Amino acid sequence: MEDTALGPLLRRHRRGAGLTQEELAERAGISARTVSDVERGLRDGVYRDTATRIAAALGIAGDERTLFEAVARGHRAASPPELGGRELQAAALPVPPTRLIGREHELAAVLASLLDPQVRLLTFTGAGGIGKTRLAIEVLLAARPDFPDGVCFVSLAETRDATLVAPLLARALGANPAHEPVSDLVKARIGDRRILLVLDTFEHVLDAAPLIADLIAGCLGLTVLATSRAALRLRGEREFAVPPLGLEPDGPAVTLFAERAQAVRPDLSVREDVAAVPDLCRRLDGLPLAIELAAARVKHLPLAALRDHLDDRFGLLTGGPRDLPPRQRAMRDTVGWSYDLLDPDGQAVLRRLSVFAGWTLRSAEAVCAAGEPAVDVIAELSTLVDHSLVVLAHGQSGDARYRMLDVVRDYAAQRRDALGEGEPTARRHAAHFVAVAEQAEPELRRAGQLDSHHRLETELANMRLAFRWSVQAGDAEVALRLAGAMWMFWLWQGGFAEGHRWLTDALAMQSAEHPAARAKALWGAGWLAYNQGDFRDTATLGETLLGLAARTGRPLDERNGLTLRGMSAMADGRYRDAIAPFERGLEICRQLDAGWPLATSALNLGAAVMHAGDVERAEVLFAEARTRYRDLGDVAYEARAIRHLASCLLTRGDRAGAGELLRACVLSESGGDWGLAESLEGLSLVNAAAGDAHRAATLAGAAQSLRDRLGARPHPFDVAFARPFLAALDEDAWDTGWTAGRELPLPEVIKIAVRPWRLQSSYFEGSR
Repeated sequence: MEDTALGPLLRRHRRGAGLTQEELAERAGISARTVSDVERGLRDGVYRDTATRIAAALGIAGDERTLFEAVARGHRAASPPELGGRELQAAALPVPPTRLIGREHELAAVLASLLDPQVRLLTFTGAGGIGKTRLAIEVLLAARPDFPDGVCFVSLAETRDATLVAPLLARALGANPAHEPVSDLVKARIGDRRILLVLDTFEHVLDAAPLIADLIAGCLGLTVLATSRAALRLRGEREFAVPPLGLEPDGPAVTLFAERAQAVRPDLSVREDVAAVPDLCRRLDGLPLAIELAAARVKHLPLAALRDHLDDRFGLLTGGPRDLPPRQRAMRDTVGWSYDLLDPDGQAVLRRLSVFAGWTLRSAEAVCAAGEPAVDVIAELSTLVDHSLVVLAHGQSGDARYRMLDVVRDYAAQRRDALGEGEPTARRHAAHFVAVAEQAEPELRRAGQLDSHHRLETELANMRLAFRWSVQAGDAEVALRLAGAMWMFWLWQGGFAEGHRWLTDALAMQSAEHPAARAKALWGAGWLAYNQGDFRDTATLGETLLGLAARTGRPLDERNGLTLRGMSAMADGRYRDAIAPFERGLEICRQLDAGWPLATSALNLGAAVMHAGDVERAEVLFAEARTRYRDLGDVAYEARAIRHLASCLLTRGDRAGAGELLRACVLSESGGDWGLAESLEGLSLVNAAAGDAHRAATLAGAAQSLRDRLGARPHPFDVAFARPFLAALDEDAWDTGWTAGRELPLPEVIKIAVRPWRLQSSYFEGSR
């Protein structure tokens, strides 16, 4: 009767269900090894609840289910029997009231670790509410077949006295702790049995860690799985950081919310607002406890309203099930539990760190020391990481970067503000990031500019917080300095609208002080307005800057005001009117040997004289600008000077020469999307001059897509320059190519742009 043996019977049902061993294990919440061992005849029985899980996962019902469960229990009783007197008679195991969602990978990884003889102590760490206890229970149940002498679960949630841990262990293991010494009693009770001991919520009794080390050393068959918001810091400890649930639209966080919400409101369909649930789960950091508390609220709140109320997340995330520990019935209590474990310095640093949107060690020291050298920020930050209140990550450049989950940040910020620390902390934060921006600003114009841009991009959320605070607090100096230091970043980034808004808001703050900061803000605002196509605003800002320069006597402010005046004239097509202010600006820069402003003044004057018809003088000025930018290490503006030189070559009819220069600009990847758009527009004209309307339009359409993304309009004089090259092109070919270019992925556009010229030789025959 082979089919009445468990192995063949399980294999028949599994294959009938069309499942692999791994898929069955995942559905049943057991290890794939258990399934494999049973089917290979290495095990001829499983526990009752394991048999029930397998039958449910396979969809076995009726008499077949009765038979299956009977066969599965044929050699294992409903309760584990004593194995030669070795089976540990431990306390009852917890029974999960709901199924575990989204932890398949973690479960498999942990079970594999527990089977490694080198792993004797495995500690689950993670923020409060992340699901350490629930995962530990699932591991315990799934691992029972691998620990033949028993498994034991001990909750330490209600214990804050480390000396009580040994008596609790003794009771859980079925021994009387009245006998002394208790630790020896526990060791004797475990003996050489191969058992798994789960110690839940260890963070309040970390001083009992030496007891655990002693047990592991003295009981060679013992494996300990601990859950704690901080590691036990014992030799040989393997730490497993439990991650938040995945936030994909159909991922485990959304699935958990849907199941828990439908438990209190069966008629609910989370698809009634497809965007609300993933966004809600994201704002809850993927924390299972927070998601479950929020889901309970759908009984009285629509999904969209629930999401909108998350600004008061601690008021909303309450009312958890009564059979949960009190600390898990409200999100505030869950975070407060961890906060209370810290010493006063740790609490102070946590409160101050809540001002950040992610930070580096340097930033933490600048803002959190608060003039108190006694506070060791590095040590306290390490403690916060150990307690899972701060997450250590790595930036794009590989440097250490830290962040908080939003629920922790909100809690710490509320404690900070309640103690009157909000304003001074925000002021230090703003001052620090003004310094960061002002240090990076000149670096955007020289060698290493990409690194400086990436650094500002990484800190952009902090820059936004600092600027918002400066406006709300009425601190004109901080607002002007920060907005003025960031304008070149916005030019690179393509955030013309946001950068211009910052500068406009800062300039609107009435203050006769800080003329240097105001002048820089006017200069940056003029540039961004110009690139947005607001040429009237550019002119107004230029004249305002010239008025300020007349009062302060600062030559570079005068040069900058003259530059904006010349740019406005260029935009109006008054090229000859632009020459005089540009020439005066160049003269000022030569007197000051002004470096980058000198190169840019040469570039601007070259553009004016070229469009006024003096191509020969323009080439000399563009060549000077190119050399100066190269000497400074500003590859982005060197590429811009090269693009202007290409325009001169194209004007002379040298299509091949212009094309080679522009192709080099595309390949250099200098100047970001803004520079790429200009290079593609130049190559479009090269192809237009060769009569290839489709390729010209494809490149022009792609360039326009980049400009749309940036919010940048082409300069009017560039449009006027292009008009003669485009006039004779076939309109149908142009329309087809334009549409194609708008829709092509950027890598494909670049392939077209830089295709080796030998493949396009027909375009340039006779061009030299």
